[in-house]
Amino acid sequence: MDAKQKIILVLTILFFALVAFKIFYLNYTLAMVVPVVGLKVNIAMSVDGHGSEVKVTTTLPGSNERQTIFDETVAAKKFNFNIYNQDGNRFGLWQATSLSGQHDFAYTFYFKGRKIRYTLPDSLPRSLSYPEALGKHLSDTDLVQTGAPIIAEALADFGLDKNSDAIDAVQKIYDFITHEIKTVGLPGKTDAITTLKLKEASCNGKSRLFVALMRTLGIPSRLVGGLILTSGSKRISHQWVEIYLGNDWVPFDPTNQHFAELPANYLVVYYGDEPFFQRTSNVNFKYVFEIKRQLFPRESDYSSLAAHPLNIMNAWSLFQRAGLSPKLLQIILMIPIGAVVTVIFRNIIGLQTFGIFMPALIATSLRESELLWGLLVFLGIIFIGAMLRIVLERLRILHTPKLTIILVYVVFAILFVSALGVKFDNMNIANATLFPLALMAITIERFWLIAEENNVRTALKILINTVLTVIFCYLVIHSLLLQTIVLAFPEIMFLVIVASIYLGSWKGLRLTELIRFRGLIFNKERRNIASTS
Repeated sequence: MDAKQKIILVLTILFFALVAFKIFYLNYTLAMVVPVVGLKVNIAMSVDGHGSEVKVTTTLPGSNERQTIFDETVAAKKFNFNIYNQDGNRFGLWQATSLSGQHDFAYTFYFKGRKIRYTLPDSLPRSLSYPEALGKHLSDTDLVQTGAPIIAEALADFGLDKNSDAIDAVQKIYDFITHEIKTVGLPGKTDAITTLKLKEASCNGKSRLFVALMRTLGIPSRLVGGLILTSGSKRISHQWVEIYLGNDWVPFDPTNQHFAELPANYLVVYYGDEPFFQRTSNVNFKYVFEIKRQLFPRESDYSSLAAHPLNIMNAWSLFQRAGLSPKLLQIILMIPIGAVVTVIFRNIIGLQTFGIFMPALIATSLRESELLWGLLVFLGIIFIGAMLRIVLERLRILHTPKLTIILVYVVFAILFVSALGVKFDNMNIANATLFPLALMAITIERFWLIAEENNVRTALKILINTVLTVIFCYLVIHSLLLQTIVLAFPEIMFLVIVASIYLGSWKGLRLTELIRFRGLIFNKERRNIASTS
C-alpha cells in the first residue's frame, strides 16, 4: 500500500467514524438534513399618484399551527409603512402625504405550510350555547344574510333545522354548494342570496352562502381569505370557510372540493369578509402575487445539538456576529464540492475550461440571479468584452492596463444590467451585480488569448465547455439537500480530499479521448479477438 492509498484509507475511516458517532451518539437523523418545501411570496404593487395623499392597505398573513410566515421584508420607498392588528387580522398600511407619478412598493415573505385533515365523528349534536366570543360568527351581514326567508326555505328543502345534527347539516350543505352551485367568475361581490338565486358564483359567493346557511342553523361559521400558492404570477385570491365543530375551526372549500381539510399550499391571510386591498380612490392601483418555490433547511432540528463542538451549525452565530449571512456559510462549504465537479469534467470527461476552479466560482456567483438569467448576462458580458479586447489590442498598450480597462467595462456593464433588471422589475437580472468583477475580467482576457493563439472556434468550444461545467457545478452547489447534508456532516470534506487524491492520480482514458479514438480502440480489440481465435 503506497502513501496515497494510506491517506485515502485513513480519511475514509475518519469520515465514517465521525458520521457514526453523530448518528449513534448525538442522535442525528435523516429528518434533520432533508429540507422542507416552502414558498417565497412577493406582493408587488404600484400606484399612480396625482400630488395628493395616497393610502394603500393590504391584509398580511400571520403564523399559526399549520403555516409559518418568516423573513418578512417591505420595499416602501416613498411611503411610510406600518403594521397594525384589528379583529384578529394583520394589516399593512402604506401612506404618502403627497405622491406624484408612478411608484412601486412590495411586501415579501417566506411561507412554510402543512396539510391538515380533520376526522369528523359520524354525528355531532348542535351545541345549545357557545362562548361569547363566537357571537359575531352567528350574526347577519349585508353579504351574509343569516336568517333570510329564502335561506330558511333552502334549509327546509334539505330537511334541516336548528335541531339537526351538525355533521349531517355540514355534509348536505357542502354537497349542495359543491355540486349544485356552478363556479364562475362574477365581477363585484356576490352575496349569499344572489348566489342561491343564480345557482352560480365565484369562490366568494359560494363561501358566503355556505356561511349564511350554517349560521342560520345556529352553527358558528366564518369566511377565510387567502391565496392558493403555486409557482408563477397571479392576481386572483381565494376564499373558503371554517365551521366551528366540537372545539375546532374545521376548514371546508366547496369550490375546490376540500372537505374538512386544507392543502399545504393554502395560505390563510385573513378571517372574515375583508377586502385584500383598500386604497385611495383617485389613484391607479396595480398588484400581482409573485410566487416561487423554495426549499428550507430544518434549522429547528439542530437546536438540541447546538452546544456540541462537532455541530457546524455553531458557526451560524459566529457568522451573524460578524455581520455575515448564514447562507454564506452554506456556499463556502459547497465550493470544494463544486471544485470536485470541475475536476471530474476536466480529468475524467476531458473538457477544457477557463481556469481550473473558475466554473465552481462562477456557479457560486449565480446564487441570486439564478442559472438561466445569470448565464445569459455572463455570456453577454463575455462576448461584448471580447470585442472590446480587439479594440484595445490596436492601442498596443501593456497587459495590466488592458485588464484595468476591461475591469472598468465589466463594472459598468454589470451596473447597467442591474439597472435594466430594476427598470423591468426582473430581480434575477438585477442581482447580476453579484458576479465577481475580477473573475469576469480574467475570463474575457483568457477568451481573447485563446482566440488569438489558436482560433475563435477553439475559444468558443472552451467557453461552451465552461458553461456546461458551470451548469453541473450550479446544480451541485445550490442543492439544498446537499447543503444541509454538508452542514450536518462537514466531515464530508474528508471525502472531498479523498476524491481529489484519487482523481489526481487518474491514468485512464478520458471520456472525450475514448470518443475521439473509438475507431482505433475498438478496431484494435477486434484484431486481438481475431488473432486469438
